[in-house]
Amino acid sequence: MTVRAQQSEWKHVVVSGTPGAGPVRYELEATDTLEKTTETGGAPVDGASVNANDVLEGSFASGVVVGGVDAYRYRGDLTLLSVDGDATVYLDGTQTDPDSVGENYDYLAIVGDGSKADYSFEVDGDVAKTNMTGGAPTRYASVQSGDGVDTGSVSGSVFGGADAFRVAGDITGFDLSGGAAYLNGQEYTGPSGGDGSGGGEGDSRGQTSDGSEPGVEFVDCTTVEVTGSFDQVSLSVLASDGGCGPGPRFSEQEYVFGLNADEVVEGTTTISLPSGYFAAYQVVESATAEGTSSMSVSNPDADACRAEMESQFEDC
Repeated sequence: MTVRAQQSEWKHVVVSGTPGAGPVRYELEATDTLEKTTETGGAPVDGASVNANDVLEGSFASGVVVGGVDAYRYRGDLTLLSVDGDATVYLDGTQTDPDSVGENYDYLAIVGDGSKADYSFEVDGDVAKTNMTGGAPTRYASVQSGDGVDTGSVSGSVFGGADAFRVAGDITGFDLSGGAAYLNGQEYTGPSGGDGSGGGEGDSRGQTSDGSEPGVEFVDCTTVEVTGSFDQVSLSVLASDGGCGPGPRFSEQEYVFGLNADEVVEGTTTISLPSGYFAAYQVVESATAEGTSSMSVSNPDADACRAEMESQFEDC
């Protein structure tokens, strides 16, 4: 009997963050099965973890590591492997440049400046919403239901945060009112080199009853002040117990304010992440207020907050 090689053997991809370098976000997609695993496929790293915070939808995965290790096993080929941050990537144990794997994608990020910025653009290929900003000054983008992606036609708005998109193909039209845009980390004004301004005007959605402008402002590392009327506010949290045990020292969590009847977001609302809610050490990286309109704001002092948190860890 002749034994034929099985084309369905597992392959492994590993993303290993550099300790002390901050969060590393990644996306990957396979043509066949994709699974999270603690196996590293021969890569010279330990401690790969399976976290609920890493998104796995069919053969597509996205996640974040902060000095830790994420590993996946897959069948078929990788059509997407993008990494944003200081990390080492391994394929079946061999260090690999992620830019050499799969298809080439562009990352378009729209970064708000605190006031409402409307944008729209057209793509002659595929486009998808993403958390990765492709090297823009803001490292994290929110994914909100209010940002429309319809067969290559995209529209949305940002305030103090960022929206980002993974693009395959050429951007054929671009319009931006307020804020700034970045394509693969470089400031972008549109395919024709125009000023990218469409002259759009803001509206009153989300305003308080006294007519004040909506907004989200960070008070400290775990507290935000929200102005406006919203259904709920989600806080993206970097958490750690600071211990020296096995496994990752960080995890990403989400705290949602407004789900309970006594949690009302109206007027000016101060929202604080309860002490020890997820872990002994916590930093709010961004806040998203959702309602008739939505806004997402990144913590401008996130790096300093994380450095202060790490300074209190045990010396392992």
